[in-house]
Amino acid sequence: MSSFKGKRILAIDDEADVVMIIRTALQTEGYEVATATNGPDALEEAKANPPDLVILDITMPGMDGFEVLRELKAIDATSQVPVIMLTGVSERAKIKDALSSGVDYYVVKPFDFDDLMQKVEQALSGFDN
Repeated sequence: MSSFKGKRILAIDDEADVVMIIRTALQTEGYEVATATNGPDALEEAKANPPDLVILDITMPGMDGFEVLRELKAIDATSQVPVIMLTGVSERAKIKDALSSGVDYYVVKPFDFDDLMQKVEQALSGFDN
């Protein structure tokens, strides 16, 4: 059993079915999962209960993933939290922008569950002292 179980992950995606799949998969692996379907709710949740990891979509109405990322990085409690961008956007420029903005891993939808789990553990291990 991994030492990451019990870690708190915040999954943010405007598609409810994607959020449900991610939450179910991560809970099955022993993670505590909070979810949000928009940026403002995600930021409120992150401030109230800072996560150990954020999984973030780019394309969301109102406030996109880059705006959410900037806000998370500006909050003391979440500024060092690793972020996995999980999105349908596969353009090189967006990937480069995401990585230079502080995203730790970039996963393109449709995603492979095992690949996502590997990225989750890698992201958490980099900050698991």
